[in-house]
Amino acid sequence: MRDIVIKNHEVQTKLPKDFIYENQKLVIPKNIHYSDPIKVTIQDDNNESLEIVVSENTGIKIILELQSEDVVDQTYKLNLIAKQNAQVKYLLVSELASTNAVVEHYFKAERDAKLDLIGGFVSNILEAKMHVDLIGEGAEVKMRAVAVSSDDHHQNIDVLIVHQAPETIGDMTNIGIANKRGKIKLNGVEKIEKGMKHANAFQTLKGIITSDQANIEVNPILLIDEYDVKAGHGATIGKIEEDVLFYLRSRGLTLKEAEKLIINGFLKPVVDEIDDLPLKERFEHLVNSRI
Repeated sequence: MRDIVIKNHEVQTKLPKDFIYENQKLVIPKNIHYSDPIKVTIQDDNNESLEIVVSENTGIKIILELQSEDVVDQTYKLNLIAKQNAQVKYLLVSELASTNAVVEHYFKAERDAKLDLIGGFVSNILEAKMHVDLIGEGAEVKMRAVAVSSDDHHQNIDVLIVHQAPETIGDMTNIGIANKRGKIKLNGVEKIEKGMKHANAFQTLKGIITSDQANIEVNPILLIDEYDVKAGHGATIGKIEEDVLFYLRSRGLTLKEAEKLIINGFLKPVVDEIDDLPLKERFEHLVNSRI
């Protein structure tokens, strides 16, 4: 795995071959399939912006880490453009100690581009937006977002997919896990604009509460201006099923151990995508300390 560290708008590490970084824009060359992931870390930068362009016919996995122990206000504005026929797997890990953090993330998928997007949010106080525009015919996105809150943490996650071309596919799964006095608001919106025939839009939102003081709100919304499409959505909020907990406790686990085992199962799609071992261990430790 190659590491790219950005601090104060400057790259601190050597770029991979033919990568270009200028004016807070990282361009990944075309017609290449990268077998190893690229990890991009933005370190302790306030009001940071970054644009990533994945060029035509390129396949790549990108891990973007936002990490800061500063408690000051922080704002991140991030963009990713997948050019024609690009295949991008993208993992965002947000671990911010700020009491007022804003992460705005915008994606564009051109013709036949495919995006597999995963967001892991374990920040303290966070307003996050993940906005995907499917602007090319045949573009696809699979979006998975997981937020974990505990103590007095509050996370508001907005996920929006807009179909701006026909024959596009959008599939989102958003999960919120709240413990102690944690609060999570998950908004999942998918819009099919008029004339975008044969578009598919599906969404699932799930809230898991492990404390009587925790609070989760989920809002699945479909906005459809075209008839010749397929769409569906669903949402659930609740505690872990009692019969599942009973079964695990009958096998010798404590209540807390059983809850952690089940919740880590929900988090597995995120954790399994973290190829960087120190980041994976830190993420798992932070999540488990919250649940």
